[in-house]
Amino acid sequence: MADGHDNENTFLPSQRRRDDARAQGQFAYSPELNSSLLLFAGAFGLWWGGLTLAQGLSHDFRSHVLAARVEMSVDEAQSLFVELFGRGLQLAGALMGGLFAVSLASNLGQAGVHINTESLGPKWERLNPAENWQRLLSMEGLTRGGISLAKIVLIGSVVWWVLSGREDQIVSLGEQQLATIVATVWGLGAELLVSTSAVLLVVGASDYGIQWFRNEKKLMMSREDAKREHKDDEGDPRLVAKRKQRAREIAMQTRMLEEVPKATTVISNPTHFAIALRFEAGRMNAPVVIAKGRDQFALLIMARARRHGIPVIQRKPLAQALYKTVGVGQEIPQALFLAVSEVLNYVFMLRGARA
Repeated sequence: MADGHDNENTFLPSQRRRDDARAQGQFAYSPELNSSLLLFAGAFGLWWGGLTLAQGLSHDFRSHVLAARVEMSVDEAQSLFVELFGRGLQLAGALMGGLFAVSLASNLGQAGVHINTESLGPKWERLNPAENWQRLLSMEGLTRGGISLAKIVLIGSVVWWVLSGREDQIVSLGEQQLATIVATVWGLGAELLVSTSAVLLVVGASDYGIQWFRNEKKLMMSREDAKREHKDDEGDPRLVAKRKQRAREIAMQTRMLEEVPKATTVISNPTHFAIALRFEAGRMNAPVVIAKGRDQFALLIMARARRHGIPVIQRKPLAQALYKTVGVGQEIPQALFLAVSEVLNYVFMLRGARA
C-alpha cells in the first residue's frame, strides 16, 4: 500500500519539470482564447472607429463635391478617390496592426518565446483512423465538443438578447431614409458583433483555464519522481557527504596552517606525520597540539614552520603516537610528557644557543 501511495502523483511540479515539459511543447495553450481575443479586438475596433471613419469619409466626399465645379474633371475625381481610398487604408492598416499586436501578446502570454522543432516533423499516427476515433472520444475531444456546443448556445442567446424588443425598429427601416437605415443597421451589427465576441472571449478564457488545469495535472509528480529529480539535482547523497567532508577538512587544514607560526616546535616522522606543539611556561599546564597532518599536509606544516623559523624535530615513534592519540586543541597526555619534555628542552636549548 505504501508503494502504491508513493507512486501517486500528489506532488506539485518543480520548475525543472515545468521547463522540461515546455521545451517539449507541453504547456497550457488555448486556440479558443486566441481567436476570441482577435474577434473581440476586431469588433471593438470596427465599433469604435468604423462609424467615425464612415462619417468622416462621407463628410469629405460631400465637401469635395460641393466645392468642385458642376462638371468634375477626371483628374479631380481620381484625386478624390485616391484621398478617400488612402483614408480607408489607414483604418485598415491600424486595425490590422492592432490585431497583430493582440495575437502576438496572446501567444507570448500563453506560450512565451518557444520553438519546438519536434512538432514540425510529420506525425503519421494522426492518419490512423483508430487513433482519431480515440482522440474524439477522449476527455479532450469531449471537452472540445462541449465548448463548441456552448458557443452555439451562447451566440444564439446573445443574438436573441440584442434583437429582443427591437422588432418594430427593424420593420420600420423600410420607411426610413438611407442614412438612418445605414446608421441603425451599423449600430445593431456592431452591438451584435461586440456582444458575441465578448461572450466568446469568456469561453476562450474558460478553455484556457481548463487547459491550464489539465496541464498542471499532467505535470504532477510522484514521490519517486521528486526523489529522483532531487537526486539528479543534488547528486548521489554519498558523494555529497564526501564532498562536504572534504570541504570541512580543507577548512580545518587552512585554520591549522594559520596556527603553525604560533607553534613552539613541530615533531615529524619525518615525511608521514607532522604535529605542531605550542607551550608557554608559566601559562600552560601542558603542551597543546595546534596542528597535525599526514603525508602531503604534513609536508605543508613542516614547510610553513621552517619559513617562520620554528624548529622541526624528527621523532618517528613520538610523532606517530601524538598523531594517533591527541586531537587538535588538546593537551598531550601524561604518558607522553617525558618524551615531549625532552624535545622541548632541546628546542629551548637551541634557542638559548642562538640567543
